[in-house]
Amino acid sequence: MTAANSMMESKLLSLLTGELGSQHKVAKISADIGHVLSTFLSDLIELETKLNFKFAYDGCVTGLKSELIHDLDEFQILVDGELKNWSNDFTIACNTQVTTAMVECMLGGDPESIVEPESRPASAIELEMAPMFINKIAQVLKSAVNAPGNYEPILTKPYNAENRPKPDDGYVDMYATTIRMKVEFGNMVSEFSIIVPQKALLKTDVKVPMPAMSANRTPEGWAEKIQEKVRKSDVRVEARINLTPLKLGTISRLQPGDVIPFLDSGDVSVEVSANGRELYRCEFGRAGEQYTVRVRDTATTEKSLIQQLIG
Repeated sequence: MTAANSMMESKLLSLLTGELGSQHKVAKISADIGHVLSTFLSDLIELETKLNFKFAYDGCVTGLKSELIHDLDEFQILVDGELKNWSNDFTIACNTQVTTAMVECMLGGDPESIVEPESRPASAIELEMAPMFINKIAQVLKSAVNAPGNYEPILTKPYNAENRPKPDDGYVDMYATTIRMKVEFGNMVSEFSIIVPQKALLKTDVKVPMPAMSANRTPEGWAEKIQEKVRKSDVRVEARINLTPLKLGTISRLQPGDVIPFLDSGDVSVEVSANGRELYRCEFGRAGEQYTVRVRDTATTEKSLIQQLIG
């Protein structure tokens, strides 16, 4: 049997077992879910963050789930989820630019003057903040698909696409659909996607939720909450000490046990940084058995420092 015939038989079997649907039906259900997301997601996020996002359905793509995820833009934050009585294997993919811009504005940036963020993997702090956006997507999705039992989605922690774990041995790939959504925020245009197995999607009877789904709550000072979360985040701190300049030839001949003196002859000056950002100017010293640095001067204000470290 040729590979083409094998693929054709596999698709036919999937059609007969309800794991693959017609393009027309898949597109209709995807558009209905996209309509619910574009209608309700903006208000739900603005209610808690005071940030005005706009969303629009941007079509759907079908294929095997692993291939659909592989075909996404390189820099994505991924969250895998399950919703009982609907799907045990859907994935939400959000462009890292969205979270970068959101966190920047929550810390005082102006959405209208924000420069479109550089596409890059999300930092540890941005991954911590991502649920503020992605969890709202899952909430609206839950209301749209109207799964029996009113269960809450169970989501993994966000991770960068480059760190997606390999599937377990014996994993069988499935036909799925990528529901694409355009995101507008200030001058930025980006996207997020929901990748859903067609087996779940084809059984979905999309319901437009009542406006009451966004509980009548008041914003709770999210900027302060984010800053507090940033303050409690672990950050790798590094110290740099300037050594006496050496000729390249001398450096190439250094051996274990050779000594290179510090450049400073008095108090040794140390530059302390984190995430590539200079924090403090310090003096090198010792306390008991440990070498230490003593803060002599700050390089920036606390507010500026927090905004810089999130990058």
